[in-house]
Amino acid sequence: MPTVLRKEGFVIRVYGPPREHPPPHVHVERGPEEVVVIRLGTSGDPAKVWAVYGMKDRDVVRAFRLVERHLEEIQRAWREIHG
Repeated sequence: MPTVLRKEGFVIRVYGPPREHPPPHVHVERGPEEVVVIRLGTSGDPAKVWAVYGMKDRDVVRAFRLVERHLEEIQRAWREIHG
């Protein structure tokens, strides 16, 4: 589970095959019990929250904004891992 970014108390990870699958997405963690899964968007579709596990709404928003700010870097990491 490669860590793509650590910032603002969040850890952004891209899991690799065979466990993970398209569509492109990341797991943003804030401790072991707080995770939000964010789809990265494709072909002009915007990124969006896909699933939330134990994370407070305000932290989901912070995590989403962090992904948005680093979207190109994160998409590049997804492609490197998934081909």
